[in-house]
Amino acid sequence: MADPEADYWTISDVAEYWGVTPQTIRTYRARGRGELPPADRAFGRSPAWRPQTITGFTRPGQGARTDL
Repeated sequence: MADPEADYWTISDVAEYWGVTPQTIRTYRARGRGELPPADRAFGRSPAWRPQTITGFTRPGQGARTDL
């Protein structure tokens, strides 16, 4: 399980927390439709989020229109 006490979570940590694959997180990020909050920081080219950013984010439901 992703460590809620960590300073930052990687794509893998977010994927683990949400129960999806890391590729799904990359897809959410690439689409830019609000399915993933903006990264809090980048380490090189790798995005990172504070655990609170992810746990406090309300994900759109399955089938939700995120392109509006």
